[in-house]
Amino acid sequence: MISKIIQYTGISIIVLFSALSIFFSLAQREIEDPKIRKIMSYTSFFEDRFYDLRMSLTLNKEKVDDRIVLAAIDDNSLTKIGRWPWSRSIWKDVIDKMQHFGAKVVGFDVFFSEPEKACNAESPDIIMAKTLQSFQEVPGNKIIIPYSLTSYPSDGFAEVPDTLYNFIMDTKQAQGMNLKQKWVGKNVFPIEPLANTEAALGHIGVEEDPDGIFRHYPVVANVDTLYFPSFAMSAYQLYTGDSPVLEMLTIGEHKLKLKSGTLSLNYKGEAKVRWFGARENFPSTSIYDILQAKESDKKMHGLLNGKIVFIGSTAFAAHDLRHTPVDPMLPGIYFHMNMVHMLLEGLFYVPEADSTLYSWIMLLSGTLIIILVMLLGNAVLDLFTINAIAIGFFFLDSYYLLPKGYEIKLFFALFSPVACYSWSTFLHFYLASKEKKYIKGTFSRFVAPAIVNQMLDNPDKVKIGGEKKNITVFFSDVRDFTSISEKLTPEELSICLNQYMGVMTDILFENYGTLDKYIGDAIVAYWGAPLEVENHAYHAIQSSLKMIDALPAINKRFEEQGFPQFSHGIGLNTGDCSVGNMGSDKIFSYTALGDNMNLGARAEALCKFYGVQLNITEYTKDAISPELQKEFKFRLLDKVRVKGKEIPVTLWEVLDKAHCLYDDQQGFDDYMEAFGAYQNQEFERAVGLLKPLHEKYPHDKSCKRVLEACEDFLKTPPPPDWDGVFTHTTKG
Repeated sequence: MISKIIQYTGISIIVLFSALSIFFSLAQREIEDPKIRKIMSYTSFFEDRFYDLRMSLTLNKEKVDDRIVLAAIDDNSLTKIGRWPWSRSIWKDVIDKMQHFGAKVVGFDVFFSEPEKACNAESPDIIMAKTLQSFQEVPGNKIIIPYSLTSYPSDGFAEVPDTLYNFIMDTKQAQGMNLKQKWVGKNVFPIEPLANTEAALGHIGVEEDPDGIFRHYPVVANVDTLYFPSFAMSAYQLYTGDSPVLEMLTIGEHKLKLKSGTLSLNYKGEAKVRWFGARENFPSTSIYDILQAKESDKKMHGLLNGKIVFIGSTAFAAHDLRHTPVDPMLPGIYFHMNMVHMLLEGLFYVPEADSTLYSWIMLLSGTLIIILVMLLGNAVLDLFTINAIAIGFFFLDSYYLLPKGYEIKLFFALFSPVACYSWSTFLHFYLASKEKKYIKGTFSRFVAPAIVNQMLDNPDKVKIGGEKKNITVFFSDVRDFTSISEKLTPEELSICLNQYMGVMTDILFENYGTLDKYIGDAIVAYWGAPLEVENHAYHAIQSSLKMIDALPAINKRFEEQGFPQFSHGIGLNTGDCSVGNMGSDKIFSYTALGDNMNLGARAEALCKFYGVQLNITEYTKDAISPELQKEFKFRLLDKVRVKGKEIPVTLWEVLDKAHCLYDDQQGFDDYMEAFGAYQNQEFERAVGLLKPLHEKYPHDKSCKRVLEACEDFLKTPPPPDWDGVFTHTTKG
C-alpha cells in the first residue's frame, strides 16, 4: 500500500512538473524579471531545442526562394574593395548597379549613423542620398535603412524622430492595450541626409532566447504608443504593397493582419520564426561581383531583377554571426530573410491556445495510457507502449502538426509519460531488489545458495506466512551431550559445536536442504520448502548418510585437539506441514509447524532406544520411488506408537556403509526374516535366526532388542490382541 502511495505521488509530481513546464515555456519569453526568467530558462533549453530538432527534419535544403537575394559583404569583397567601413561613394556604385539590374527593394543591414568626412567639393553623404532618391524614383523601387531600438529611455531619443512618422502602422487597439514600450536608439540612427531621402526605415535588433539561440523576431515595436515595422516587415510591405493592421483588442491577444494571413505576436511585438532555411535556401552574390558585373550581364540581371535584395555581412571578421536553430554560426542577415519568406508565404503559427490544447492532450493521454498499461503488470508490454507513445507522438508532430504551424510543447508532453514509466519501473526495480535482498537475508541462513538463487529468480514461489507443503523433516542430536559438555570449558564446547555444526550444515545445503534452527546440539531442517525440491525424501536420506560418513573425520580432528568423541542420531519423517514466516511483523522466523514435525522429532529421539544413527518413518521410505530405493539399504526396526500418537508407525533404519550388516547380505536377510517371524509371533523361529547374528554382532542393539523380546514372549506369551506394535511412553 505504501509503495502504491509513493508511486502515484511521484506520478502526480511528474505530471504537475510537466504541466508547469509547459506553462513556463509559454510565459518565459515575456517575463521581465531576470531572476524568474533564469528559473524558467530550463524550459527553453529542453523544449525549444527539441522543437528545433523536429523542425530541422522538415527543412528542404534543395528548395530556394529566389525572390529574396543576398548581396553579401563577404571576405572577398572586403579584400578587393578595401578598408571597412566603405566610403559612401562605394555604396553609390552598388546602388547604381542594383538599379541597373532591376532590384526592386534593397535593404541595408548596415548602419549609416555617422557622416563621412571627405575633402571633395560634394559630401559623399549627399552623393549617396541623391543615389537613394534616384533609385526610388523608379516606380516600385524602395531602399530600407535600419535603425535600432532600446529598452532604456536614457539611450534613446526623448521624442520620436520626425522621419519615422511616415512609417506608422495602422492599429486597432482597446483602451490601455499596448505592447512593451521601446525607444529609438540615438547611437545608430541614420544621418539626416539619408533619413530625409524618403528611404524606408526599419528597426533591427534581435533578442536571443534564454539558451542563447535566436528564434524570435521583433516584427513591430511600440515607440511612444506608435507602432513601427521592423526591417523584415518593411521589406514585406514594400515588396507586396500590403498595409498590415495591428490588432490589440483583448488581453494577451496581439495580432497582425496581413494579406498572407494573421500573425500572432507576443507582448514584445515578437513572432517566432518558422525557418525556411540557411545559406543554401537563398540566392546570393558578392558585392564585389555586383560591382564588377558588366551592364550586359544577364545572369546578374536574372538574379536581381524584381527581387528583394538584402545587403548584409557574411564575413567572419564582421562578427555578425548568430546561433540559430538551422545553423550555429549563421550570418544575421539570414534571420531577416527567413522572416520575410515567412511573411510572404503566410507560414504563421496557429494561435497559441490551439497549440497548448494539443500539448495538454498529448501530455494527459500519453500519461494515462502508460499508467493503464502498467496496471496490467506486463513489463514487455510497458516497454512497447512507452516506445509507441514516444515514437508516435514524435512523428505525428514532426510530419503533421509542425508543418501546419502547431508549436507543440512535445518535450514535456513526452517527459510526463516517459518519466512516469521510468519512475514506476525504478520503483518496481527498487522494490524487487529490496524483496530479493529480503529473501536473501531471510533464507541464506537456512537454505543452500543454489536454492536462494532460485528464489531470487522466482520470488513469486515464496509465500510469506503459513503454507501447506509436503516436506521431509530432519532432526539430529548429539548423543550424551550433557556428559560431553561437563568435560569441556565453554570456549572448548563452542569450538567443538561450531566445527560439528559447520560440517553438517554444509552437507545439508549441498543437498538442497533448508535449515530451520539450531537447538543447542540439535539441528532441525527440512527438504521441500521454501521451494519445491523434487524427490526431497531421497535427498534427505542422502544428506543424512553423508553426515554419518563425515562424523569419523570430525572425531579424528577432535581426538587431535583432545576433545571427546561425538555420536549422533538422525530422524526423518515425510508429510504435510505448515511452512512460512512465523512470529510478529518485526520478529519472525521461517519455520515449519505441524504433527509431522513432531513425528520426525520422535523418530530422532528413538535412535538411542534402537541403537541406530538414521531412523526414518514409513512415510519417508514410501515417498521414495522403488527405483531410487534401490540405492539404500533399509532395515525394519519396529512398528510403534510414539508418545502422543495413537496410530502406529513403522520405523526403518537406513544403513550406512560402516554398518555391520551393510555388506553382510546373509546376516541382513536373516534379520529381516527374524523380524517378520517376530511380528507373526513365530518367536522360536525368530530366536533361531537372531542368536547366531547377535553372537556375530554383539554391539547391534536392534538385533539384541528383538532377540530379547522374542525370548521374553517365549516365557510369557503376549496377550491375544497383540498386534506387534510397541508403545513408547516416553519421547525417546
